Amino acid sequence: MKRALCIILLLAVMLGTSYVFSEGQEYIPTSDELNQNDDSQYLVLPDNFAESIPEESKPYRLLIIGVDTDSLSVRGRSDTMVIAVFDAQHSSLKLISFMRDLYVQIPRIGKSRLNASFANGGPKLLIETLKNNFGVEVDGYIAVNFSSMIKLVDSIGGIEIEVLKKELKPLNGILEYYNYQRGLPEKQGRLDKAGFKRLTGLQAMSYARIRKIDSDYERIGRQQRVLMAILNRIRSLEISKILEIISENIELVDTNITMSDAIKLAGDMLAIESLNTRYLRIPVKNAFANKQIDGTYYVVPNINKNKKAIEEFIYDK
Repeated sequence: MKRALCIILLLAVMLGTSYVFSEGQEYIPTSDELNQNDDSQYLVLPDNFAESIPEESKPYRLLIIGVDTDSLSVRGRSDTMVIAVFDAQHSSLKLISFMRDLYVQIPRIGKSRLNASFANGGPKLLIETLKNNFGVEVDGYIAVNFSSMIKLVDSIGGIEIEVLKKELKPLNGILEYYNYQRGLPEKQGRLDKAGFKRLTGLQAMSYARIRKIDSDYERIGRQQRVLMAILNRIRSLEISKILEIISENIELVDTNITMSDAIKLAGDMLAIESLNTRYLRIPVKNAFANKQIDGTYYVVPNINKNKKAIEEFIYDK
């Protein structure tokens, strides 16, 4: 049940950020608790779920990790790293997005890309790296594997996406690779032409994994469009169907959030009619440089300027 509640929480955070995505902004080994089995067969919410927010409610800092791998487990390098600072009392949601190519000091490893911290030490090392470099701490995390969202897309009947002409060939190429992996006919599901399409889970994941035709920002943009299409589709469904889908997709997330925190956070978010959502991308403008180091390109941040920007953003200085 804890993971089911975390899916509700994740969707609530993403729904709260829908205006950010729609406006085209750039962003989105485990602990013992991760390995605990969820023995609840059905999703049953408490009676007081999504009631009014208590006055003593304190801001909660949630790290959302999006992992782009071929396996169905939450492993590999993190493509999306967003800290959501949720303040229920003030109906506020602040999102701090960290670029994956940031050149940072990773504890016990050395200098490398920020997303290498997750690949080498999971959420724990990523959290430690963010704290050591940028001075920001979190209360919990949710990790989502983009590949595991194939099942989710199929369970909601597909999603609507506009496929551009330049995206058609690489999409089909990636789709053929997925088909080969799964023992399916090579040409199954290929798209014949560009335009607005209802994509299956495999087609949507192939679209989200297009890499080499343009910039990293464009690739992240495609992932954002897939997420928003999923959310728009879910929002059109009846609540009973939404709960059924959540129950069927428990494996979508891994988390270290306690059951009590998951219930409280998901309930608090759903109790708020309108979230005041603000967004910050790290590195901030004029506080980084693109450099080639040992033959590899990195985004080298000005640590002090970015730490100051995060502090001012969180505490409204």
